[in-house]
Amino acid sequence: MTDDWKPEDSQILVDAWEDIKDCAEAIQKDLACPDLTISKMLRSVAETFDNTVEDILDKAEENWEEEK
Repeated sequence: MTDDWKPEDSQILVDAWEDIKDCAEAIQKDLACPDLTISKMLRSVAETFDNTVEDILDKAEENWEEEK
């Protein structure tokens, strides 16, 4: 996925955001944890996705270098 990606229907993005928010609020309630804790958890999840993208790009760059 590229940085210039946009959903075909913006409502899908709004719905997805609301689903993630609802899920996070339910987890927060189950854990009875403060906002800061759930916030850190969400950042950690986001970082996992960021790192995965970076790993994919690094691997693609390595493959390109090897093919040169």
